[in-house]
Amino acid sequence: MLLDSISTGAVVRVRAISAEAPIALRLREMGLRPGTRIRIAGRAASGARVVAISGARIAVDRETSSLIEVEPA
Repeated sequence: MLLDSISTGAVVRVRAISAEAPIALRLREMGLRPGTRIRIAGRAASGARVVAISGARIAVDRETSSLIEVEPA
């Protein structure tokens, strides 16, 4: 499953990130790395996903969220 298809409130685990190196690095710096549990906190008007990771909330744009593969946690 891809992050952009997960509904609000779901808890998932990041399985893989298929982004180019600079984007993948930035996502890892923000805490989005394989094995991390995240909760889908909402969706922005632009279609971005708001995810909760270890008490922080970050927005991941629609294009990038389609590059993040997740699985049920």
